[in-house]
Amino acid sequence: MKAPPDFESARSIVYITRFVPVYRRAVLDRLNRRLGGRLVVACGQSPTRSSLRSITPTCAAAYKEVQLTNWWLGNETVHAQPYGRIFRECPAPSVVLAEESPRSITLPFLLRHARRRGAKLLLWGHFSSNQRAFGSRHPLDRYRIRLAQSVEGCVCYTKSVKDLLQTFVPEDRLFVATNTVDTDTLDMLHQKLSEEGRKAVRRRLGLSRSEVAITFIGRLETVKGTDQLLQTFYALRANRKATLFIIGAGPEEDSMRRYAKRHAVEDIRFLGAMPKSEDSAPYLYASDVMLMPGFAGLAINHSFALGLPVVTPRSPNSAFRYNAPEIAYLHDGQNGRLARSGRVEDLIAAVEDVVADHKRYSLNALAYAREHLTLRKMVDGLVEAIRFAEGC
Repeated sequence: MKAPPDFESARSIVYITRFVPVYRRAVLDRLNRRLGGRLVVACGQSPTRSSLRSITPTCAAAYKEVQLTNWWLGNETVHAQPYGRIFRECPAPSVVLAEESPRSITLPFLLRHARRRGAKLLLWGHFSSNQRAFGSRHPLDRYRIRLAQSVEGCVCYTKSVKDLLQTFVPEDRLFVATNTVDTDTLDMLHQKLSEEGRKAVRRRLGLSRSEVAITFIGRLETVKGTDQLLQTFYALRANRKATLFIIGAGPEEDSMRRYAKRHAVEDIRFLGAMPKSEDSAPYLYASDVMLMPGFAGLAINHSFALGLPVVTPRSPNSAFRYNAPEIAYLHDGQNGRLARSGRVEDLIAAVEDVVADHKRYSLNALAYAREHLTLRKMVDGLVEAIRFAEGC
């Protein structure tokens, strides 16, 4: 391996992705600073009718952006992205860091074109499905493995994902950039709320002293377990006073409101999408449990950074994770609970367990976020992979 070039004077580092969600902005800002301003982000827009629009940033970025066109096909299951403009604006990038997604049918052609331009290649993503065991038998897994083997390095969201790839890709070409959110801002907000005091914050939000506060944050889609969320809350409040904060927007919102009205379920507050952390932070800080009855991901990081333990069902099959890779951060019985299943009775049992020992769960969640889920740690992993690629 040759020595890496001067990091300040080398060529651009181009990150290519379908679109940039608002929670990714802080990571890319920090990465750009660490790269001496060399980062160029090439991205398109989220699908027009998708609930992803609620997490798409509207303000200009601090790093350079190249706007691409996205083509979404088959109800957003297939994606294509013409990439010619990237290389017109950045004709000779040092490294191309591409989003690893089997949905993107233009990805292998992009990698081939970037290689011809002399760029070193990195892939960054999940590298595996949430809904099946990973291995070389499934055609999509074989495809992902071949792409992973064709690049200089793979940047994984978690060590668990790295362990999956290790059978097929040399370990020295695997890197972990612990996927997270803007924990710097969340730490600051936690400190500010702590100075106000949890009792005072709860009073400000209209919560009584003995009331159980449950929060859900995420897109309102069936995959997130929106039906189970309302059914669980309905059953829970039959035996105790409780409030449910719903932070998010999506196609299921109308049906959720109808359910609440039909069953005369009070104390459900639909707060809408809150892309700014300062808006959602008081609700998470004041709550007792983050309840995610369906697919869970970065909501785990968000919750832990504000000292909020998480309850979500364990995978129905131990051969695959069911949730996003961030489920690896939830340690059952320590910073949250993995309910036995997504059935209402199992979710309630897990919620009741956390409420009964809330202080311990909360302290463990906060400590885990501050040790393992920092923005700095994520950017360190990305920089390590980029340095490696440039030295190849």
